[in-house]
Amino acid sequence: MSKKFYALIILLLLTLFAAACSDDTSSEAENDAEATEETDDTANEEEDAAEEEESAIPEDEELFSLLETNIQTIVDQDTDAHMETIHSESPAYEGTEENLNILANYTLDMQLSDLAVEEKSEEEARVAYTQVSMKVDGPEYQNNQVKGVHVLKPEDGIWKIYDTEVLETIALDENGEEIEAGAAEGEAVMEGQYAELLLELEMPFDGDKWVLGNYQEAEGEAIAEFLVAGENFENYSELLTLHYYENGNETVGITNFIDTMEANLSQIITGNLDFNRIEESEQEGIYEFAVTEDEAQLDQEEVARVFVKDNDLYVVRYTTMEQTIEDKEGWLENLKGVN
Repeated sequence: MSKKFYALIILLLLTLFAAACSDDTSSEAENDAEATEETDDTANEEEDAAEEEESAIPEDEELFSLLETNIQTIVDQDTDAHMETIHSESPAYEGTEENLNILANYTLDMQLSDLAVEEKSEEEARVAYTQVSMKVDGPEYQNNQVKGVHVLKPEDGIWKIYDTEVLETIALDENGEEIEAGAAEGEAVMEGQYAELLLELEMPFDGDKWVLGNYQEAEGEAIAEFLVAGENFENYSELLTLHYYENGNETVGITNFIDTMEANLSQIITGNLDFNRIEESEQEGIYEFAVTEDEAQLDQEEVARVFVKDNDLYVVRYTTMEQTIEDKEGWLENLKGVN
């Protein structure tokens, strides 16, 4: 260290020492004040941090309000407002907007209940819910009750839906009652306004194997479900389903039916869904899908044909549960033989 620099340091120390000796009382008071101020600042910072952390954890009502808005915007068919309730990084973000375009063909009554916060932090919240969706108007739609858990995360200070875990899906009839499963052989009868039209169809299937397990009609539509003889809806291996829509070529349409089927599956299935369109024209459409590793649904595979007859729309579907369709080409030929 040079002598000049050393001398400058000594001079500064002497100056500071002289100033300190000239007013010891004032200095002590100032030091005490500074210490008190530092203590107060630290306490305030800790208090502010605690308040900020507490405010980052959402109130239950804030989460519930967001979920109510999410449902109401579907009913109102307000796509922009609905997308504001979905987290932009949600894996389902792009598919949600596509589904909304399809749901625009429907008038739905949707109710949310049994909301309960399972857990929440400043980063994530899990809210259990029950949702009932009933068709008021529109093409084919399965009324349903869904129980699940919404996973919410904050985005720019606003809590939004990031993911949804569907735990249970229950089919409902037009009155909102659960569709009872397990009709015994010989119990179901095909009777009603549209029954004759379905009975007139050419059905190239083994009459000894398939038994009518369920038949229902509503305004403008009907459904018949056939089970393997000896099985029931509690535990079945195969299912043959026939849908009918009066003037369905105009009110539903082949493309829209297939679009809706794919969209509904995409919305419900939490596992793997492989959906393929095999053929599609103005008079006929054929599709197939497979579901695996879903949390609520059994593994299943289906081939189906949608066709027009006298301006009415018919759909015939063959579904296997927990097994693959061994003779898919043969089943496609059978489906094409329904006329």
